[in-house]
Amino acid sequence: MPSERQQLGDFGERTASAHLEQKGYQIVDRKFRTRETEIDLVAIDGEQAVFVEVRTRRGTYDGMAALSVTRGKQRKLVNAVRHYLEAHPAYQEMPLRIDVIAIELDQDGTLRTIDHIEDAVRPDRL
Repeated sequence: MPSERQQLGDFGERTASAHLEQKGYQIVDRKFRTRETEIDLVAIDGEQAVFVEVRTRRGTYDGMAALSVTRGKQRKLVNAVRHYLEAHPAYQEMPLRIDVIAIELDQDGTLRTIDHIEDAVRPDRL
């Protein structure tokens, strides 16, 4: 049985996926794991491959979900994208970006906000 944290993460990923699909993105992969981290969602937005980190927080201050993507997490995401591209060469020639979707819930689990931050992680900033 999944832990409460795992259930919260799964809920966030389903919510983020639906949000992206509503915006016209095509979800092509989920939960790509490397030794260090996981890429939650991989999507296509027009001609661009988008790697998405989903952060879900319950009952915290607004903005805490987005702020939880630390510099260390950003480095791990960049490395995970490199591994993904090695495993999926069809995406190597596409323009790429790493987005963050921050989902905030009230303490009772009611959706408060979805903040989609495009191009949130850039390798040249690390």
